Amino acid sequence: MIESALYREPVRLDPAQHRAKKIAELTDFSVAARMHMAFLTAIEFPQAALEFPIVFIPTGERDAGGRPMVSPIVLLGLVAGENLHVAGSRWDARYIPAFIRRYPFFSAGIAGENAPAVFVDAAWDGFSDRDGEPLFEAGDKPAPALARVLQFLERFDLEAQRTLAFCARVVELDLLKDMKADISLPGGGKLAVEGFLTIDDDRLLAIPDADVVELHRSGLLMLMQLHQLSLANVRHLAERKSKRLERGAAGG
Repeated sequence: MIESALYREPVRLDPAQHRAKKIAELTDFSVAARMHMAFLTAIEFPQAALEFPIVFIPTGERDAGGRPMVSPIVLLGLVAGENLHVAGSRWDARYIPAFIRRYPFFSAGIAGENAPAVFVDAAWDGFSDRDGEPLFEAGDKPAPALARVLQFLERFDLEAQRTLAFCARVVELDLLKDMKADISLPGGGKLAVEGFLTIDDDRLLAIPDADVVELHRSGLLMLMQLHQLSLANVRHLAERKSKRLERGAAGG
């Protein structure tokens, strides 16, 4: 799972257990060094498309109609376990996906509970009793730092649901095809990038005019076009990979 490359020790946030905890600002992005992809909400497409390839992956689930569900992700690297946008502790790109910005927190539904529960990565050293802003005030009321987190998580979850609706429309229109890209590396090596899905140009051009109008007015057509434009960033990933290999070969 994408989460497993980021969250090492997720625990449910509990005021009884974490009353004295503080949270520091996320400035060390080495925690994301092993993430070669990250979930992306649709509202992030305009900014993310300028930096990263946006592709789709199967979720392994099916919708009520039995159709396979998909999810959009940004490619951060070309091989599993390697994020080409993390240099030491620094995030080396102009945009940071919200999936990563919400770290060390995330929310998830719990069976039998109406509201999502909040989880935190207890292994992160920015979650401690020493430095940062307190999470709770007297009476276990959320302190300002936690209130901001809860607001961010609520917005993220709302946008994630809207993104699922966009993906469902893409699947319903049968627009996806398997992606295959061959990357040339220094020394004549090749790297195959596969296992992802992209929107097929011919299928998109062939959809009925009524659907085109509906997609345009709903903003979904723009999202599809941003996805297609973003694929040019695979070349930028290849350049980053080549430079990293060259530095490694030089001992840098």
